[in-house]
Amino acid sequence: PCSGVPHKQWYQRRVRGAQNTIITKVLSMARDPNYLHRMTTLFAINVLADVCSAEVITKFMVPVISNLAHDSVPNVRFNVAKTMAKVAPVLDSNTIETCVKPCLTRLHEEDDDNDVKYFASEALVLCH
Repeated sequence: PCSGVPHKQWYQRRVRGAQNTIITKVLSMARDPNYLHRMTTLFAINVLADVCSAEVITKFMVPVISNLAHDSVPNVRFNVAKTMAKVAPVLDSNTIETCVKPCLTRLHEEDDDNDVKYFASEALVLCH
């Protein structure tokens, strides 16, 4: 704040910088071989979704969530459904129709795991 930048602007820049750092780190964990780290990515997205803009969620988080829908671990996949349900209310209708619903429909109709099917079905209800 000593650089002549008003305190509010300085604070907003610091928050944006911290958000970018945190979001980048969280999303990178989605590619970790340890499924617990991939689960942590989804849990963190659920929390971050409360403070991030719809644009950030759509542009950066939804693609990661969608990719994790193909994970080999059922617990990751059913948490994908839960996470989609969490972020759907802030997404525009185009993103819901082209990304969220197809992902959840595939999990509901094609997944072998009953828990995945259940949570995908629950999430689909929230998207209508």
